[in-house]
Amino acid sequence: MSELLKRQIDRLEIAIDLSSDWLEIQYLMSELEQLKTLYQDSDAEAA
Repeated sequence: MSELLKRQIDRLEIAIDLSSDWLEIQYLMSELEQLKTLYQDSDAEAA
């Protein structure tokens, strides 16, 4: 996983933890899932 992708995932997880707005949390969780899928796809290509 690239360092940039790791940092993006970390930032999203922190933002989710700090947010109190349900809609924002849902949006951030959606983004997080997309990044994790991208990460899994890049690992599969590397293997």
